Amino acid sequence: MSNYKGSNRCILKLISSPDFIRDINSLIADTGAAVSDKDTWLPKGEKEPKEAELFNFINSPITAQLGKEIQSWWLEVDTSNPRTPNWDLVSTCTVNGKAGILLVEAKAHESELHDGGKRLESDASENSRKNHERIRHAIMEANSEINKAVQGVSISRDKCYQLSNRVAHSWWLASHGIPVVLLYLGFLKAEDMRSSGYIVFDNPQDWEKCFMNHAKQVGVDNIINVSVDCGNSSFVTIVKSL
Repeated sequence: MSNYKGSNRCILKLISSPDFIRDINSLIADTGAAVSDKDTWLPKGEKEPKEAELFNFINSPITAQLGKEIQSWWLEVDTSNPRTPNWDLVSTCTVNGKAGILLVEAKAHESELHDGGKRLESDASENSRKNHERIRHAIMEANSEINKAVQGVSISRDKCYQLSNRVAHSWWLASHGIPVVLLYLGFLKAEDMRSSGYIVFDNPQDWEKCFMNHAKQVGVDNIINVSVDCGNSSFVTIVKSL
């Protein structure tokens, strides 16, 4: 684990623990979701730390067609090495008895919450520019549809991009019939980060205040603990700490 610090170290330690299923279920219990030993998740832990991209992850436990659809929704150009967001943890689960997806974004210090937009280098290729524009449209579509259910959300490619793309992907899955729990997980007292000069979360209130201030910038505070109806299913965003 020497190569991993902060939230990466914390999430891999959590997944590798023999109490992982118990601990993750304690965090999501009030959403009606549950993970069992029959579910599939990535990363698998300290020995298999590779993170998941959704289009690859849902190819196997769900359908290959859905994987292709979410990739083409997000990217216009399918290059030999398509880059879509990596997730700290993705797991199949059940949500109120229906097959669903748990998406986890982990943070261990304040600087991991980035307010900026998605960068595009000045010398970016034509394909990169096309994909950059497609991502803008994808997030705009998600934002428009979410606002039909809950007003005040303003996710964007150009502001709080990471949070915006997490919410957008949650909407897409739910709109395609897969219930989603999006868990923002704050790890407390990450001493390796504190010793490096970062501002860490000493208690749940520290984490929740920091996250909510971040979320307010794109209106995501309006959907915390709210089941957002996406037509074919719904998603909920929750904020927890360990």
